[in-house]
Amino acid sequence: MHLLQQHHINFNHDFPYIVNLTLAQEIIRVRKKMNISQQQLASKLGISPKTLESWERGVRHPSSAAQALLKLFLKSPQFVLDNLS
Repeated sequence: MHLLQQHHINFNHDFPYIVNLTLAQEIIRVRKKMNISQQQLASKLGISPKTLESWERGVRHPSSAAQALLKLFLKSPQFVLDNLS
């Protein structure tokens, strides 16, 4: 039996930080590329800096609406920065 099957590991429960690690890394990468702080990006997205920090650490999962906004930011960061307040 495969090791993961044998131990019934639930990655969403036992390792929640793994699930959004790629999204978390992308948020950080683009935010730093755009030279903006967590505070500035959080303000543009209409969320608290603590929420953004938890997403970047992969601790919390953005809602589906937030994920859509983040995908837009990752694809067109300048558009988001210019058009959201």
